[in-house]
Amino acid sequence: MTAPISPQYPQDDGFPEYWTSERKDVGVYGKNYLPGRYFSSRDMKMLHSVNAELYGDIIELVVQVFKTAVAETTTNIYGEASSAKGKSFYNAVDLTCIVERDDISTTNGDKFGPDRSQTVAFRFRERDCITTKYFPEIGDLVLYNERYHEIDNVIQEQLLSGHPDKSWSLIVNTHYSRLSRINLVERQT
Repeated sequence: MTAPISPQYPQDDGFPEYWTSERKDVGVYGKNYLPGRYFSSRDMKMLHSVNAELYGDIIELVVQVFKTAVAETTTNIYGEASSAKGKSFYNAVDLTCIVERDDISTTNGDKFGPDRSQTVAFRFRERDCITTKYFPEIGDLVLYNERYHEIDNVIQEQLLSGHPDKSWSLIVNTHYSRLSRINLVERQT
């Protein structure tokens, strides 16, 4: 996803993109990179191709992810999104993933009626995030099964053989979000 130029996404030469082959100071492009004995670059390419086929051709689960547009969101004096307009989001990015979800639980509220909640974990391939130039952050939305889930936590520590340069996937923990808090869906009035 190429985000518009805003304070959240500065576009100058002093701020290189996170994932680029031009960065020589980190990861597999660094001068101190040691490939390891059991996960050589050839092994990694094979694992990436098998994993891409698994996600894209066998599981075939595509979700839409909406990035929070911080600069376009109207806030109140506490820095929270205003209740009148809610958060603003950029256009959706389609990503394949593996979903691990809990059952929906319903609690009867004392004043406002029943309340539904559900936690869902989405597992994105890091390679897909690199190619789409999307990195999930807390507060972004995931559209899955016609429900919106707000990202609570992003875990990027699924490493092959424990090697920090062989990050494999991004695990995103979310919760079921109410439509009243989202500025994406036209609601009945």
